[in-house]
Amino acid sequence: MSLILFCTSILTCSLVVSAQPNPQQYDRRTAIPLTTTDYERHIHSQKSSKLSHRIIQRNVTGDTSQIVDDLLVGYDRRMRPNFNGEPVIVSVDMFISRIDNIAEVTMDFDSTFFLRQAWNDPRLIHNKSVINIPPSGFLLDKIWVPDLFFFNEKKSYFHDITTDNVLVRFGANGDVLYSMRISVKVSCAMDFSRFPMDRQYCGMQLESYGYTTEELIFLWKSQIPLQLPEHIKRMQQYYVADTRLTRCDKIYYTGNFSCIEVNFIFVRLLGYYWISYFIPTLLLVILSWVSFWINPMASPARVALGVTIVLTVTTQAISVHSILPKVSYITAIDIWMLACLMFVVGSLLEYSVVHHLICLEEHGTIGLFQVMRRLTARKSVGKGFYQEQTELQTLNSNTSSTLERDPERQKIAKRRQLHGLVVDRWSRLLFPMAFLLFNIVYWSSSMTGDTRHHNDDM
Repeated sequence: MSLILFCTSILTCSLVVSAQPNPQQYDRRTAIPLTTTDYERHIHSQKSSKLSHRIIQRNVTGDTSQIVDDLLVGYDRRMRPNFNGEPVIVSVDMFISRIDNIAEVTMDFDSTFFLRQAWNDPRLIHNKSVINIPPSGFLLDKIWVPDLFFFNEKKSYFHDITTDNVLVRFGANGDVLYSMRISVKVSCAMDFSRFPMDRQYCGMQLESYGYTTEELIFLWKSQIPLQLPEHIKRMQQYYVADTRLTRCDKIYYTGNFSCIEVNFIFVRLLGYYWISYFIPTLLLVILSWVSFWINPMASPARVALGVTIVLTVTTQAISVHSILPKVSYITAIDIWMLACLMFVVGSLLEYSVVHHLICLEEHGTIGLFQVMRRLTARKSVGKGFYQEQTELQTLNSNTSSTLERDPERQKIAKRRQLHGLVVDRWSRLLFPMAFLLFNIVYWSSSMTGDTRHHNDDM
């Protein structure tokens, strides 16, 4: 029994010794075996370096926080920089991230952009040994900021997902950068006289609300004041042809106020209007010319075709105005629709002339009027409807028999039929040529430069 206990104790001691870590470690950088003393010294140095790094970071953070607190001691955000001195110069630049919803009916458009304002505030000059103060939006309520607003704004809002999209950054020399992400719906005075080959000049006016030009002046940044990516320029119905930066200083009875403006030149894309309006009405006009090849004696076919096309073109013309505001002047597409309607109605009137020349003989008109007077007189006496129809049929049969017996009248009737066919033949040529001439004049005048009065300095 004692032998078993002795063996068990020896085995336990060997297991304890084998479980202890190997005192011989290796340096990861040199792969040289380290003694137990070197390994302990290496571990201690790593812990010391991490601790010192934390202490340095804590000291830097504490120094920066102390600097910010010292800057704001006695700072009055109600007073502008250089109070009772020179006006504050605020440089502005924008980065456009979205332009859409250009609405003709309400005359406005939506835009989302980063608005950046920069100025110098001598009260915020701090120790130049500190690299910079971390950007944040929490200091916005503690410093003075310009009172900028959008003059032609309809609706606007700040973005706050996932946090407030506002940035305030300080420089060692007192420079302040104030950036925000904002969406604005802006009104635009549109002119539709050349619609849909029109250009719309829409802009945003940025103005000071309370400070006059003696206290605050807005200026566009000297370098890259406006950034508009290429994929933003092309939209569904428009593309941005150009942008112009101008001044729009305002004069009120309360004083002169600084104002800057960015103008977007929107050029309308014609693809939708070609497919929906121009090509269908063009084909309807060409279809109305088919009646010139239909037998003039087939009155139902020619009249039905002409009336149907007239109604269709009228419906197209009315549907155009559903996408436009109720303007009191004529637009370019109104001229197109009116011209197409005139050509279609002209083809219908042309058939009435042809029908008159072919179907009426020289004395038939007089006889018809005489019979109508006779029927009216007998109706007052009490003649019945069937008797009136019988008399009218008798007149027609008498006229036909007269034509058969009178060769002269047959010549007159044939001459009139020939005149009617000649009118149809000439119409086959004149109508297409007139419509082609109209298209040349219409499209050449519509595609030339915009006649709308606009300032070239914009």
